[in-house]
Parts: sequence; structure tokens; C-alpha cells
Amino acid sequence: MSHGPFDALPASPFARLRALLDGCEPGAAPRSMAIGEPQHAPPSFVLEALQSQVSDYGRYPPIGGTSEWRSAVEGWLTRRFSLDLNLGPSKGLLAEAYQILPLNGTREGLFLAAQIAPPKANGWMAMPNPFYQVYASAALAAGATPRYLDAPAQTGFMPDLESLSPETLADLRALYLCSPANPQGAIADKAYLRRAYELAKQHDFLLLVDECYSEIYDTRFDASPPPSMLEIMAEAQEDDAPVMVFHSLSKRSNLPGLRSGFVAGGKSVMARFHKLRMVAGPQSPLPTLHAAALAWADDAHVKENRAAYRAKLDIAEQIFGSDYGFYRPEGGFFLWLNVGDGEVATQTLWREAGLRVLPGAYLTQPSEAGENIGEPYLRVALVASLDETREALLTLKTCLDAHPIEERAK
Repeated sequence: MSHGPFDALPASPFARLRALLDGCEPGAAPRSMAIGEPQHAPPSFVLEALQSQVSDYGRYPPIGGTSEWRSAVEGWLTRRFSLDLNLGPSKGLLAEAYQILPLNGTREGLFLAAQIAPPKANGWMAMPNPFYQVYASAALAAGATPRYLDAPAQTGFMPDLESLSPETLADLRALYLCSPANPQGAIADKAYLRRAYELAKQHDFLLLVDECYSEIYDTRFDASPPPSMLEIMAEAQEDDAPVMVFHSLSKRSNLPGLRSGFVAGGKSVMARFHKLRMVAGPQSPLPTLHAAALAWADDAHVKENRAAYRAKLDIAEQIFGSDYGFYRPEGGFFLWLNVGDGEVATQTLWREAGLRVLPGAYLTQPSEAGENIGEPYLRVALVASLDETREALLTLKTCLDAHPIEERAK
């Protein structure tokens, strides 16, 4: 059988983690901080709504969602980002129905969106490094070459847009961005988003912005929460920008199993995306749309959820101080700890303490010179309860201190 485009796809980080630890006995009862699956309780009214609508699983849903769902999403966008949607022909932002579409989780949308990127000879699709694996798989499926843009501490954990050469920009078909970033938790400010927007318009590439962690941010951002690329579109008074923005209920509302999100963006790109979804996209079930509408319409549970993550960051700061390069992430719920060698530390934590974490190198691609900026790091997910997180972090710190890695980076 001939080789396909996915032969170049980086291996799943969790498959690599299993291979690393298989055959190694845990030193204590196993606990995992490796997977970013929210474990806070989802809002009960959403679950009740799902149960009340089970008969609707017997009906085909519309690809564009329901009027109830769209109204709820519009309301949230208006509250959260102060967008003036002002619906009507040729009025306001996102006025056309196809400019906001439901997704079965943002992963399928992020994958499918790459397929409508403008074709270019020798085309690249760029993404942050560390990166979410679906970005790379989407690029390969679209016949593009993934280009991994390092996002180290020196650049604020965001790709340095000014480092992109004119030649790269000319061949760029799409750029994926994630803010707040996974795993480093950095927030792209409006100046950064504006620059990305300007480059996309100037060089005719599709800007795909993953904002799935936008509702989880630290206390210092209460007065100015993470901005959206949709705000940049609104400021520019352009409704036909080459922009697609993705949001989800997985992190915002602790509903990863609901598989519900949405995409919104400029007229032309969303018209193409809608056309593609009409023939190739899975509809969101009617009970899911009903439950999702209730979740988007309520902000109280989101505030409680955010407070719970902040409490765990307080604990992490107390335990680590400045050790292992600890810093409070601006957004998201991961720690990005510099332990010198993430793989060695991962094996040690499992073997000595039964604690499962993820090596940073499994989320990054090495440069052509072979350097991997994720190699010194661990990604630690703060998704369990407050007490479980406190105990696990104490164990993690104690174990790292007891088994220092030679020439650990400071």
C-alpha cells in the first residue's frame, strides 16, 4: 500500500506516554495529572436538559443549529466580548446565519477548517510549538506542510510573528493560534492579535484562532479578560476577514463529553466552510444544541469554575514558589514546569510516586537542528478537586526534590 499524508503526522503524546511507562510499575497508587480533562462538576441544569430532550435523538438536526442555540451564542458573544452583532442584512458583525455554526467539539472544526484555506504552491500551514496535534493533522490532510513556530519563554510563550520571512508569509495558507495557549497559559493581547490579523489580510492566508480556554484566566485579568480575534474584526469594521474563531463548552462549562462548540468568522470563509459542512460535516444533535444553549446563556457556573482553578493555582504557587521555573499561567489550567528533562522526570514520578504527567517534548516538534524546546518541561494538568490537586502537587514537588536531574535548567 502506498504511503499517505498522515505518515508525517507526529505521534500522539498519550501513545508516547504509554510507551514510556509501559512495563514500569508505579511506586504508589496511580494518579494522573497528564490529561486536560476537566473534572469539576458540570452544571446540573445542562444535564437535566439533555435528559428531557432524549426523544429528539430520533430527528435529523439542521447543520446550522437551532434559533435557540444561535440566540444563546450571540448573547454570550455580546456579553463576553462586547460585540455589536446588530443582526440584519449588511448590518453588524456575523450578521449572516452561516457566520456562526455549531461544532461537535472544536477539534472536528479545527480539522475541517484547514480544508478551505487558499491553495498555494509549496503551501505551509503554521502553528505554535508546543502544538495541538489536530493542527498538524489538518494541515497534512489539506495537502500542506506543517510549520512549527517555537513559542518559548523568551517570546512570551507565543510565536514570534515578526520572525516569519516574506517568503514564508507568501507561501502561508493558514496560521493556527491558541490563546490562552495550551500548555503554557499565555494570553495573546490585542496588539498581538491585530498583527496576526494584518498579516493574514496582507498575505492572503486563513487565520484559525483556538480560544477554547478563554474563560479560564487568572485574577489579574478580571478587568481585561482574554480578548478574541472577533474583537479585532469588529474594531476593523470588517465582516469579511479571513478569520475563523473557535470556542467550546468543554473547559468553560466542564462538559468535554458533550462535544459541543462553535466557530464564527468572516463572510467568505464561513460561506465556504458552511458549504463544506453541508456535505461533509456532522450535525450537532438537537438535545446537545438545547443543552448547549442553556450553558452559553449562563455565566454564574463559569465564574465558579474559574474560581476553583484559581484556588488550585494559589496552592501550586505556595508549593513551588519559583522552583522548577514555576510561574502562574495567565490562562488555562496547566503548569509548564522546567525540570531539566521531562522524560526522565516523568519516569521518576511514576516509578517513585505513581504520579502520571506528560513530558513537554511530547507536545513539541524538534527543529531541523534537532533542538526540542519542550524537552526540559513537564505539563501538569490541574483538573482534579482542590484536595486531590494539593496532595498530588506536594507529592510531585517532594519527588522532584528527592531525585534531582543532573544539570537541571533553572
